[in-house]
Amino acid sequence: MLQKVVAAGFKAVEMHAVVWRLDGVLDDIREAGLELVAQVHTSSHVDGVGADQKGMMYMTSWEVEDHLSSLKTLASEAKKIGAIAVNSHSGVDGWSIEQAREFLRGALVIEKELGIEIFHETHRRRLFWNPFQTRDILAGQEDLADVKLNSDISHWVVCLERTFGHECSFVGNSNKVDPWFNEVMDLLKKHCCMIHARVGYAEGPQVADPAAPEYAGELKAHMFYWEQIAKAQIAKGRVSIIEPEHGPWPYQQSVPNTDMAPTHDIWEANDFVKEQIREAYPKWAAEVTK
Repeated sequence: MLQKVVAAGFKAVEMHAVVWRLDGVLDDIREAGLELVAQVHTSSHVDGVGADQKGMMYMTSWEVEDHLSSLKTLASEAKKIGAIAVNSHSGVDGWSIEQAREFLRGALVIEKELGIEIFHETHRRRLFWNPFQTRDILAGQEDLADVKLNSDISHWVVCLERTFGHECSFVGNSNKVDPWFNEVMDLLKKHCCMIHARVGYAEGPQVADPAAPEYAGELKAHMFYWEQIAKAQIAKGRVSIIEPEHGPWPYQQSVPNTDMAPTHDIWEANDFVKEQIREAYPKWAAEVTK
């Protein structure tokens, strides 16, 4: 599989601890010449690895200190195995704004101590699960200026039950304006260091096939989001980490009564998204450097 990843032009892979801890996986990544982004889930717990894995508990605590302790342990492991960055499913969606800020202040200390960048993903069930929470946590907070995000806007699309901030979002809707969008996008431009490029739609975080004409509007909206963030990264001189992230069930729609057979080939979906971005990126870069 890793050779297929390399042949497709990818430079890195993202893996969760339950995968990178398997025998030989890290050696295979290095042999393939790929970088690793380590995905971690704060306060998660896994018994065993591989065939011995007894199940993963995605979140085991609501306490800020437990999530910080978990982040430090997992990010330390990521640093030791040579990951270039950590992508973290951080915190709890039900925290107060001050609890969220307390966690992020602690996370910045951990990031500095370990010397590895930590990106906090805009993921459901977590701190940045919707754009309004993200705005309220980060806006005007100079002590959180260095917080880094991984933007996966598909999660926000399903939370809000629509795309937003783009002309395709207003088709069939009486409201033609999202007055909050520019402020939130400005925050994403400031804080985002990574993009999970998955196309969501009103009723789910992942369309069945991003190349299908019935999802053309969703694709255009997401390409617009990715363009704004990528241009901000280019302007800062950062390497853009953009990862097509269409995944298997339960993200991918499945055929009933077939043991979760996908309705569309997931590799093809990700390859399509990759090619859309690869084709557009030189234009984005040129527009920034004019």
